[in-house]
Amino acid sequence: MIFKMLDKLNSFKDYASVVLRLVFLYYLFTSISSGIYKPSYADKFAENLTGLGFPIPLFFSYLGIWSVVIGYLLLVIGYKARLAAIPLINYFGVAIFVFHVPEGHGVKESFSAIILFILSIFFFINGPGKPSVDESF
Repeated sequence: MIFKMLDKLNSFKDYASVVLRLVFLYYLFTSISSGIYKPSYADKFAENLTGLGFPIPLFFSYLGIWSVVIGYLLLVIGYKARLAAIPLINYFGVAIFVFHVPEGHGVKESFSAIILFILSIFFFINGPGKPSVDESF
């Protein structure tokens, strides 16, 4: 009985990546609602980059923000997901290992960055899955 149920579930395995892409979409909307795309956020981000010795910190803060926006959107629709995951892995890796860990943030404060870092690695390795723009063409 259990094996029959597992066989039925096996037919839905191609749609698991859609659920994960919807998680990305959720985090995109929560990022927008928290104000990540406001100039004040970019200025705060630039201050952090200045502390790290980045040249042209305001440019790199906007570059990071827009790479996240574009990467989110590409991953959600499943277009060039592996390429879109590369800057996201970089962005969330820096967020975790350069900002959250040195400042002593726990898992609670770093949770969204950790989840998005893991999901970015997943999409880099596995691609977007079957129901995606990449697989349609």
